[in-house]
Amino acid sequence: MKLINELQNKPTIFLILMIAIVSICIIVVVAIMLFRLENEKRVTRAALELKKITNSIRAGLVHFTLEDNCKIIYASKGFYDLLGYEKNVANVDDKKSLLDFIDPRDVHFLQSVKDQLNNETIRCEVRMQTQDGSALFMLMNGNSTYGKDGKNTISVVFLDITEQKQMQEIILLEGERYRIATELSKDVLFEYHIKSDEMIYTEKFRDLFGSNPVIPQFYNTCEKRRDSIHPDDWGIYLELCQELSKGKSIIEIEFRIKDRLGEYIWCQLMGKTIYDDDKLPVRVIGKVVNVDIQKRELEALEYKATRDPLTGVYNKEVTIKKIDKFISGNKNGMHILMFIDFDDFKSINDNYGHLLGDKVLIYVISRIKEIFSEGEIIGRIGGDEFVVFAGNITSIDEVMEKAEVLKCALDTTYIGEVKSIPISGSVGVSIYPEAGLHYEQLMDRADQALYRVKEQGKNNYSLYTPTI
Repeated sequence: MKLINELQNKPTIFLILMIAIVSICIIVVVAIMLFRLENEKRVTRAALELKKITNSIRAGLVHFTLEDNCKIIYASKGFYDLLGYEKNVANVDDKKSLLDFIDPRDVHFLQSVKDQLNNETIRCEVRMQTQDGSALFMLMNGNSTYGKDGKNTISVVFLDITEQKQMQEIILLEGERYRIATELSKDVLFEYHIKSDEMIYTEKFRDLFGSNPVIPQFYNTCEKRRDSIHPDDWGIYLELCQELSKGKSIIEIEFRIKDRLGEYIWCQLMGKTIYDDDKLPVRVIGKVVNVDIQKRELEALEYKATRDPLTGVYNKEVTIKKIDKFISGNKNGMHILMFIDFDDFKSINDNYGHLLGDKVLIYVISRIKEIFSEGEIIGRIGGDEFVVFAGNITSIDEVMEKAEVLKCALDTTYIGEVKSIPISGSVGVSIYPEAGLHYEQLMDRADQALYRVKEQGKNNYSLYTPTI
């Protein structure tokens, strides 16, 4: 009070003070107005952004009363837009219940809603009919409140999931096609999970091999399957397991494995690796094909093309190629070529006929095949002329020993049904590299050694030397 009286006695100071107070008030009011205006702009922008988002989502909000035959209390514009209606048109059409929009095939959804009344949320899928009669798949998500009138008000958002459902149906259809194709196929399909080291075959695997189609720790337990793999193919199978575990890009391999009857069959395994976003291998998808029939047919054709049809040894062309190929890969070793000529074989054909002569050849060559291993080359290069090629001989003594064994195999008697025919043969031997560096040279030198045996009485062998 005293301050006011003093200010009144000094009108100039009082006026300045009042102007200052008024200015401050104006500034505060303007600041508040600007803040509110900026806030309203932010709210408006947020509302616009929210509208953009909601407009981009095919969804609608609905409140309805369950006990009043699902009477709609409120439905958003988005709900009607989803179904192709104008709100006033829907009311004119007397569509005031949610059931008026539900596809008749899904009226059972009410029971699902009732079963979920005590849950925190209500969630189910339902088909709804649009104004043009088509159907949309909707995901209904919301909750319920229990009113004083004893009725349940359901508030839900309907989200259009038609595209997702169609995609899901396509995926299911593709899966069904894959399943049917798998059942109809005779191949065994597989999926190998690299990280867990688990191999999963289709059920055809059990039918073909009699084993469980799911193999955990596939790579780590490969040794347990050793008895099922052909001994000659174990190294190949081991390499296969390693390639699978490392996620090799493309895998293709053939090996023999026991079927459910314990017989070895040829199988071809083909696989392709799938990688993750970091380019790391995660799975190998592929198939195992039973190629046993084709493989054996191919082997039969190959055998027929490379073998002498009478005796089963290599024909002349293949004999030459195999000998030269072996020499080219083993140039530092000692190898021998033994040239066989049956003694007086023409007289056997003349006296007993060519049919019996063929039987004699088959008999004697079978004796030779029993003596020499698969690693040695036996071939027919003429009517009664054969060669035996043995590689990597260690000494001259071994050369003489093999020649002697061969001569003894030729010195035998064929016992037929009515006749016994004595047989013998002469052998010329040439040694690589002293006598020659390839088949033609070795054959020429062996022929010279053979001629010497013939001159000296036959039924013997001779080693080529430069003095011959």
